[in-house]
Amino acid sequence: MKIGTLTLIGFLWGFRLALAADLSQLYDRPTLEYWQSRYVRTNNKILDEVIWPALTSAEKRSLGAKPVLESPLWADGNAHGHPLAFYAPPDGRTIVLPVLSLKFLDDLCTAYAWLQAKGYSLETISEYTAILWYGEPPATGFPPPLRALGIPEDALKDPAVEENALGHFVTARTFIILHEMGHILHDDAHRTTESIRKEEEADQFASVVMQRTPLVPLGMLVYFMADAHWSRLSSSEPGTHPLSGARVRAFGASVEDPTLREKLVAFGNFLDDPDIRAGFVATGKRGDLAALTPRRPGELPRRPIEAGPTNREVLFDGLYRGRFAQYLNPKEDMAIELVLKRDGDKVLGAYSFGIGVGKIEGSVVDKRLYFEWEWAGNYGQGVFDATNDGSFTGTWGYRESRNSAGTWTGNRSP
Repeated sequence: MKIGTLTLIGFLWGFRLALAADLSQLYDRPTLEYWQSRYVRTNNKILDEVIWPALTSAEKRSLGAKPVLESPLWADGNAHGHPLAFYAPPDGRTIVLPVLSLKFLDDLCTAYAWLQAKGYSLETISEYTAILWYGEPPATGFPPPLRALGIPEDALKDPAVEENALGHFVTARTFIILHEMGHILHDDAHRTTESIRKEEEADQFASVVMQRTPLVPLGMLVYFMADAHWSRLSSSEPGTHPLSGARVRAFGASVEDPTLREKLVAFGNFLDDPDIRAGFVATGKRGDLAALTPRRPGELPRRPIEAGPTNREVLFDGLYRGRFAQYLNPKEDMAIELVLKRDGDKVLGAYSFGIGVGKIEGSVVDKRLYFEWEWAGNYGQGVFDATNDGSFTGTWGYRESRNSAGTWTGNRSP
């Protein structure tokens, strides 16, 4: 039940070339066709006016000619339904930027800018991408990002949101195009499974060239966040653009902007944390789209768990809101909600601290609840002592321990 620095967990988005669900219908054909001409025009403007003038004569000679940018509605083959499939085919001259992928990234940039401008947590974006990967699609299919995340239709009417969203999207596309050009330069676009070294080479080329442009590079961070989640949730299928914490740190170290460099290095440090990934697995499998509504940093989902009728005369029964902490990080205690249902001396429950839902099962002896907990593959035990007002204080531990990990308190809600 490790939680680390949860503000960074909001950065764990995703990329993988084989999805559990086909997301090709995330947007209907008329929507994609509407955006196709716009994206083709602006993509080529980025190439012609931003990237090409920033290349050295030697780099242009190595490329041989300006690459051709293609934007079909969907990617080819297995990547057809993937919402973030950008690639350079073996011809060494073409870079493919599918409209589905561009629209998805465009919407994520808008969501990021609006949530940030309004002071909301970015974690809901990570939860959404986890649901796309692990959740069961509704009968009507998964909703696109802005609708799923509760972003208002007029979000871009706010000048600050529009400016930041566009800036993120432009710089993210600039990085993507340069990254694929880096593969073309190194003549490795033909590989079906790229190595981390090849990705780092392409990243390095993109970083060096971008620093010659006047662009504010925050879009690179947005793209890395979008590239991280799906590619790292499984070590058995790393996809064609494998991402690791080391790769992100290497890229971050090459960035001149100190704020962005700090964020990228910090992100890389947390990228490989198995407990963080496990938390998003739990969130994705739960698949609660209704819990993605905007919330403030540290605020729990609106519908983490449901509480039934409560008998306030019975201990360990009802909805509790409190805090839990780890002994290793006592200053990073987190808000937690817990629902308990008591039947005689037996108690069943569920809890949430913002990432997935854990389970509790235990027995009451006098005014003490001895329980076992489980969350995202982790498990352990704990003990709660009831207070006079029906609340509790207690401890929790891993495996066979009831007190080795940290503390846990809960106040019974009205």
